[in-house]
Amino acid sequence: MLLTGWFLAACLVGAALAQSAPKPVDMPPRTPTETVQAFYRLLRERRFTEAFQLHVCGAAVKKLTPEQIAELEPEFIKLSGGIPETLTVTGETVTGDDATVFIVLPPKEPKERENGPTRAETAPVDLIRSGGRWLIGDRETQALAEAHGGNFFKLSEEGVFIKMAENEDAMARLLAKLLEVEQVFARNNRGQYGTLPELVAGRGQFRDDIAKLLEVLDGGEVLGYLIEVVVTPDRRDFAIYAVPKRHNYDGRYSFYADRDGVRYRNYGGARIEKNTPGNKLLN
Repeated sequence: MLLTGWFLAACLVGAALAQSAPKPVDMPPRTPTETVQAFYRLLRERRFTEAFQLHVCGAAVKKLTPEQIAELEPEFIKLSGGIPETLTVTGETVTGDDATVFIVLPPKEPKERENGPTRAETAPVDLIRSGGRWLIGDRETQALAEAHGGNFFKLSEEGVFIKMAENEDAMARLLAKLLEVEQVFARNNRGQYGTLPELVAGRGQFRDDIAKLLEVLDGGEVLGYLIEVVVTPDRRDFAIYAVPKRHNYDGRYSFYADRDGVRYRNYGGARIEKNTPGNKLLN
């Protein structure tokens, strides 16, 4: 997410001040542009208890303990100093419950420049509509903040969410490769597809790189995911299922793959089927 440092600072500082606030300030409905403008204005005015209500990480902020806030305080104070003094909005797009506001970032400070003077840049700020209000951020970050609560920021700093995204990307590629493996297996076995243990046991019929891949899959667990290949009784068709071993830690998405391609969806760590509502087909 763009400008994460400033957003994170606002959330953390807002949490610290919210500990002593009698109750949250009710924010009137705003347009996406008004939300972004208010967010930065409140940050510049150090009215953090109001600012963090405009961001998806507010769910995690509310669950921070005093000890967690104290541990993170030096970092968010440092980050809050990088908020730009001025904000120019150049445009806004809204599609349903998603929006993007385009803002102009000021040129970098001289010490940050690598190749001479720099020009101001236009950058997108994404928002979602949640509970009738526009919030800065995306639904996936909001879901993670709600799921992990006060541990959200610690896990983020430790790179857990980056690793999770890497697992998901690697799993999508792996499943696409397994679809090719099944086709080769069927050609070599009178049109019959194989379960994962059968593919692993028959890896000698594949070239070396595929054989090594199948060897890694022995046991059905890799990249923080549990994989199962199910074949029909006549062995003329198959489906591959992959679910994260620890949802929102090892991965968010569950996967389903068959001869029509790879599908995925955040389904709470549960298995999805081909026609599970909300599935997306991997391009």
